[in-house]
Amino acid sequence: MKSDNPIIVKNEAGQFQLLDNEQHTLETKTAERGLRIFAPYFEDPDNRIFKEELTYVQLLELVDKLNRRLARKDLPQVLTDQKFKEFVKQRQYFIKEQSQAGITIKAHDPRWQDEFNKFKQMVSDEVTRPLKPIQEKASFFLAVMKKAANFSVPGAGKTAMMYGTFAYLSSPKVQEVDKLLVVSPLNAFAAWRTEFEAVFGSKRQLHYMNLRDSKYNTDIGAIKRDWVRADVITINYESLKSKLNVINELLDEHTMLVFDEVHRIKGINGQRAKAALSLSQAPHYRYVLTGTPIPNGFKDIYNFLHLMYPDEYSSFFSWDLSALGMIDSETVNKKLAPFFWRTNKRDLHVPKADPDIIEMVEPTANQKLLAEAIYETENGTLATFIRLLQASTNPELLRYNINYQDLGLIDSDSSEWSKNASVIERENTSEAGNYQKFDLAQIRSPKFDRGIELVKQLVGEHKKVLIWGMFVGTMQKITDTLNRMGIKTILIYGATPKEDREGMINEFRAGDVQVLVSNPNTLGESISLHQTVHDAIYFEYNFNLTFMLQSRDRIHRLGLPEGQYTRYYYLMSEGDVAHMSFIDKTVYNKLKDKERVMLDAIDGQLLTPEYTDDYLQEVKAIVLGRYR
Repeated sequence: MKSDNPIIVKNEAGQFQLLDNEQHTLETKTAERGLRIFAPYFEDPDNRIFKEELTYVQLLELVDKLNRRLARKDLPQVLTDQKFKEFVKQRQYFIKEQSQAGITIKAHDPRWQDEFNKFKQMVSDEVTRPLKPIQEKASFFLAVMKKAANFSVPGAGKTAMMYGTFAYLSSPKVQEVDKLLVVSPLNAFAAWRTEFEAVFGSKRQLHYMNLRDSKYNTDIGAIKRDWVRADVITINYESLKSKLNVINELLDEHTMLVFDEVHRIKGINGQRAKAALSLSQAPHYRYVLTGTPIPNGFKDIYNFLHLMYPDEYSSFFSWDLSALGMIDSETVNKKLAPFFWRTNKRDLHVPKADPDIIEMVEPTANQKLLAEAIYETENGTLATFIRLLQASTNPELLRYNINYQDLGLIDSDSSEWSKNASVIERENTSEAGNYQKFDLAQIRSPKFDRGIELVKQLVGEHKKVLIWGMFVGTMQKITDTLNRMGIKTILIYGATPKEDREGMINEFRAGDVQVLVSNPNTLGESISLHQTVHDAIYFEYNFNLTFMLQSRDRIHRLGLPEGQYTRYYYLMSEGDVAHMSFIDKTVYNKLKDKERVMLDAIDGQLLTPEYTDDYLQEVKAIVLGRYR
């Protein structure tokens, strides 16, 4: 018997269906226009049967909007049956239940001990390389929570923690998932592949699928065929958009979804963020990983919470962007604390790194004249900043125009840079012709020379050396200089073919390569070198702290034995703004100030904004002498 009102019921097939009333309200023009908007929600539009993957939020939204239309014409309202109400209540209750679970697990509540013991035993049966106790706790937390964040510091072994969770969920006794889809930067692909082999060993054969492989560019059929047998699948954030449709078609509740280095998509309206947020909600197990969750402020949590809890965000967290811009730390942490795990370096018992070693040198007379010319010639503060950094280490770079796209100063997806790039670059145009009066090829840099001497000294002590730079020209010059000296050196930067990088890194780790040269935005993430390298030299650097911390953590990670030193050398040309000279020391001081704030934040269990990232304002403060 029909209701006096249209009603959503659960039919015999277990699907939600919108039934009309005896007055045929849904056949009125008002209702038809409203339903037309929601056509994508229906699996069977003729019978008004909803798609199974729809969330309760989407269904409630349809009811609300349709009823507002009907009310304007005094038509009967859409009702919902008891089973629908129970479905909504259950979903709304889920996050509150998970919140309680997260709090009690993190508080080491003894009521979880039996379950934790069973978890450990099951994981132990599945893996060859045992997880460390701190990793076991993290893996257990993530498995229980289903949707959660891992904000452990770089070097804590977040990949191993996730494989612990995967081992349990995909075990024969649990069978909740059968594959893992990882969305990450390109340079993390190798780590996910090699860590699987290290964790599972002979107990599981890896069926790896790299969605960046050229064979998948035009052949959707190949993606579908290989997806079925794959157990680990990787795709980078930049490529996600092009594969979004087919991935959404293949994603299901048995896929475990991981967003690695999720700070790469902190831009609210960035292309990476839009693509990531458009992924299907089918996976029940969804995780975000980063060691730097909120570098700029609480607005950075908006994306990752929507990645984990798109349905529950509005009802449970309910912060709009303007609120997040003004919210206090206590309010945020009260709600967020149950949903993230954080392991800090104290938990890991990683030996402290040595204090930074500052290698300060006096610039040549010609360098000083060049610095003065930069202040007098350049109109834009950013151009001045870049030219001073170049002239300090490698004056020959001033023969070329500045290519801001190649610098990797900041993440173009997450700042005002992307919106105003053309304006910024136009205001900071720097013509190489401005410096024609200088014989740039003949201007010596004592800073560069001191760096080469230091490398020679360390290699002479049978040590491997990691060198960080900013400018491709400088990195190439370092590489060529050392190779001419008989010191076997390799360079990895943005233009290095992706397929070659892993082999080159392994040659550095275990082969006869003595020195690796790179820049933080290329190799600053997901590469572990701490087993073989303990000395890193910074020829060039700026104050992008995320890049800096990530680069430092390549050699300062979990697994360092007690008593093992880690040393960072920073090369600097003497000078200051007041004397129209070099700014290396000022840049370093700014970097260390930001680092102190950030380390205080990430060493604790509370999330706090780590620093304010207004790159252009910081550049201006340095160049104009407002920061010392």
